[in-house]
Amino acid sequence: MVRTLIFDCDGVLADTERYGHLPAFNQTFREFGIPVEWSVEEYGVKLLIAGGKERMGSLWTPEFVKANGLPEDPEGKAILDGIMVDKFIVRAFLGPAIRRVSAAGRT
Repeated sequence: MVRTLIFDCDGVLADTERYGHLPAFNQTFREFGIPVEWSVEEYGVKLLIAGGKERMGSLWTPEFVKANGLPEDPEGKAILDGIMVDKFIVRAFLGPAIRRVSAAGRT
């Protein structure tokens, strides 16, 4: 039986940016064939951009899109939106977090 439930804002009790969001971004890039892997240092700079979608969107420069054969807006924006919702938010970050909390409640 779960007796305590702790709510954490990103970075208050756990370093969720480094150990949650950063790996989720990199996993998502790999799954979608986007040739990017942010290091801890690079992601630290990206944290100056508020919002995960906006951080990922900072890659979507005309030069990056052209160099990687990605579709241009509005198709490219639709891909970016789909990546954020389908892979990053639901599968790469929330799914594992929910499974860990659920498993902890059963022990």
